[in-house]
Order: sequence, then C-alpha cells, then structure tokens
Amino acid sequence: MSVPIVLAFLSGCLYYLGFVFFKDAADVLPPLRGTRPGHFAAAVARNGRWLAGAALMGGGVVMQVVAAPQLELPILVTALLAGLAALVALSLAVRRERAGGAEAAWLTAMAAGGLLVSWSDPATPADVSGAALTLLALPSLALPVLLFTLGDTRPDGRHARPLTGIAYGIGAGVLVGFAELAFNLQAREGFDADAFTGPFIPLFVVGVTIGLAQLQMALQRCRLLTVVFVATIVAKAYLVAGFGLLSLPLPGPAFATPALLAAGLVLIAVALLLIPRHEPTTRPVPAPGPARTVRRRSPRPHDARPAQPPAPRHPNATPYTR
Repeated sequence: MSVPIVLAFLSGCLYYLGFVFFKDAADVLPPLRGTRPGHFAAAVARNGRWLAGAALMGGGVVMQVVAAPQLELPILVTALLAGLAALVALSLAVRRERAGGAEAAWLTAMAAGGLLVSWSDPATPADVSGAALTLLALPSLALPVLLFTLGDTRPDGRHARPLTGIAYGIGAGVLVGFAELAFNLQAREGFDADAFTGPFIPLFVVGVTIGLAQLQMALQRCRLLTVVFVATIVAKAYLVAGFGLLSLPLPGPAFATPALLAAGLVLIAVALLLIPRHEPTTRPVPAPGPARTVRRRSPRPHDARPAQPPAPRHPNATPYTR
C-alpha cells in the first residue's frame, strides 16, 4: 500500500475523531440555532473540546492536501470511505451508541452505493472556470442552508419524536461535498501562492464552514453515527458526480463506467428512503405496586339501628309454666 493511500485513510480517521470531540462539545454547549450564527461562533470558540476537534480536522486536511494530487479520484474516494470503519468503531466504543438491525443494514447498503459511485471513474476536468464552479455553488449552498434553517425554526415540542439525523446529514453532505470538489480541483492545479486568489479556496472555506456548522447543530439533536455516516456518503457521491458534471463540455463520456454510477446512486437513494427517520421509542412499563387490600365498608351512623330496650314487666305477671 502506497504512502498517499495511507495518508488519505488516516485523514478520514482524523476527521471522524474530530467529530467525536464535536459530539462531546455538543453535550455541554448551549442550544445552537441556524438562525443565530453569531451566538454559534461565540459558543464554540469558548469550548476547548470543540477547538480540539477542529485542530484534528485541520490535521486531516493537511494529510489530504499531500495525498490528493498523487491519487486518482476513485482511489482517493475509496480510501476516504474506508475511514468509515473508524467512525463506526468510535461511535460504538467511545460514544456508546447503538444501531438497530434495519438501520445497520441500510447504512451498509449506503456505503456499498458510495463505493460503486467512486468506481465509476469520472473524467478529470481540464480547465474549470470560476464562473462554472460559482454557478454550481448557488444551489449547492443555498438549498441546504434554506432547508436547514426552515427545519431549525420548528419548536422542539414536548411530544416531538427524536430524529435520527437523515435530513441533517443530507444537507451537510451536499455542502461538504461541494467544498471537497473545490478542494480537489485546486489540489490538481497545485497549492501555490496564486491558489488563494482564485475561486476554489474561498468556495472551499465557505462550503466546509457552513457544512461543519450544520453538522455541529445536528449533533446536538441526533447521534454521531447516523449523521456523519450519511453526510460522508452524500459528500463523496457529490464529489464524484461533480467531477463528471464539470467535464461535460469535454469530448467523450463523462464517466468511464456510467452503469456503476447509476447503480450506486440508486442504492444510496433507496437506503436514504428506507432508513428509519426516528429513533425507536418504547413506553416505560410501570413498576408493580404493593398488593391492594380490600377494606370492609364500615356501617354509617344512620344505618346502625339502636338496640331496643326490653319491655317493662308487669308486676302481677307470673312466669309461664307448662
């Protein structure tokens, strides 16, 4: 196994370890809302756990900067998806989360769909203009933010059912996928001094910042495993599809094996539709109380008949004898 593949795999592991710190921070942070970005920034900036998670993710980005230019996109995405094993292990061992049989099956199917999409081998765009990427950025950034903001304004009702985080993972996955698309396009051109003046790095920063903010807010409401797993699969599918979409003006097919792309997208879509939307809820069974004793009804005062005094005896009466 080559060094770039190992670095890509380790970068994914660092990302998921950072999310564990984000989940720990979510347990102590005040309620975060998408409609209050200033409150969000001030809250996380004062939390040491969140800053430690951000530092770990920064280390993962550095590793991916080194590995991405040396790997073809299918190999890079496969190595990043392999890091999902670390996410499952951290969720079960560190966070003590549990997944039901149906949810585990559909998450596995989703991962298989992500691998099929990554092996579709999209063409590498020769020269992507900033205008084309900005045009793609408009729906990629606006729709997830709008959906998340509308969903975040709903009050947390007393009888609201706890969510598993599917919708949150999809929205954040689109944002992170767009950020990774801009990042990998810049990685193939090189990170020189002119890289920070072009459109790729600013769009990467915007996409990953909003995506991580949505994931942090989702981690206050949902489990780590489901939210981050769904976001990862959606982000990698978006990255691969984005490469092919931006290559459409080039002559030749956008994907070497479009059948794998179609099969993978269908499998991911079916898994997203069938995976449970809510956490299973069980009604608590009341504990058996002490045995009830039957008390006899005491007679009421007006029901009790007073004893009749004996009739007075006549003085001349004689006892009856046979």
